[in-house]
Amino acid sequence: MMKKTVNPPVLLGTAFLLFFSLWPLTGVGTDLHCRVLGFAFYYGALALAWNLLALTGVISLGHAAFFGLGAYGSALLDHYWKLSPCITILAGGGLGTVYGILWHLVFKKLRGAPFALATLASVEVPKILIDNWDGLTLGSRGITGISDLPSLQWAGLSVLLGRDPRALYYLFFARMLTVGWVHRRAFRSRWGWAIRSIREDETAAASLGVNVVRTRFQALLLSAFFTALCGAIYPHLLGLVEPPLVFSLHLSALPLVLSIFGGRHQPYGPILGALVLYPLDQLLFHSLLPVGHDAVYGLVVILTLLFFPQGIGAWLQTRLRSA
Repeated sequence: MMKKTVNPPVLLGTAFLLFFSLWPLTGVGTDLHCRVLGFAFYYGALALAWNLLALTGVISLGHAAFFGLGAYGSALLDHYWKLSPCITILAGGGLGTVYGILWHLVFKKLRGAPFALATLASVEVPKILIDNWDGLTLGSRGITGISDLPSLQWAGLSVLLGRDPRALYYLFFARMLTVGWVHRRAFRSRWGWAIRSIREDETAAASLGVNVVRTRFQALLLSAFFTALCGAIYPHLLGLVEPPLVFSLHLSALPLVLSIFGGRHQPYGPILGALVLYPLDQLLFHSLLPVGHDAVYGLVVILTLLFFPQGIGAWLQTRLRSA
C-alpha cells in the first residue's frame, strides 16, 4: 500500500486561505490592522497584475498610466452621470485596457531598457492631457465628492464597503485571489508555458509554434485591465482624484518592488511581497520615518538583488524542500 505524501504548497495555500479568511472574525485585530491588511491585499493584486506582463520578459515602469486612466475613467462617470460604482469601475478598467492596446501597437518591437523607458514616458501623456483639459477633467484641481463604494444588503444587514474596514478587507482579499488565480494560470497552463518560453528565448519559442506577439499582447491586456480596475476603485475609496496622485512614479514602482522582493518567478511571489512589506511599512517604518519611509522600498530592492536575487519566495521554497 502506497503511503500518501503531503504536498507542501497545497498545505501552505490551504493554511493561508483559512487564516486570512477567519482572522477578522476572531476579533484579535483592530480596525487599523484590518485596513492595513486589506490594502496589502489591494497592492498584492496590483503587483500580480504588473507581474503578468513581466513574466513575458519585459519590465514596465509605466503601469501608473493604466492605474490613473482607470481612476479618472471611474471618477468622471461618477462626477457627470452619477452612475453606479459597479459600472464606473468596469468602465475605468476598460479605459486602461484601451491604453494597453495603444502600448501594444507602439511598443511591440521594443525590448529591454528601451521598452522600460518608453513605458515610463507613456505615463506623462494621459497625465498632461488630464492636467490641462479643464473643461472635462477639471485639470489640476482634481475631482472631489466621488461616491463611496456601494453598500451590500444581506439578511437585513447593510454593510458599507467603503466605510467598514472588515468589509473592505474581504473585498480586497477576494479581488487578490481572483487576480492570483489568473496569475497562477500563467504558470500552470499551456498559455503559461508559452509565456515563460517567450521570456527565456523568443526565437526558440516561435520555432516551437508559439505566437509571440499574440501571447505577449494577451498578457499585456490582462495586466492593463487588472491594474486599471485597481485604479478605478481608488477614487471611490478616497472620495477624490487628481493627476499627481494617480499618475505617480510610486504607483509604477511599488508593484515592481513587491514582485521582486516576493519573487517574480513564483506564483505567490507578489502576494508574499505585499503581505510582508506593506504592513511593515505602515505599522513600523511609517512611525519610525514619517517623512522618508518610502526610501525603505529602495533599500529593500537593493538588499533583495544582492542576497535574494530570485526573491524571498524562492529562498523559502528552497528551505522547505531541504527541510
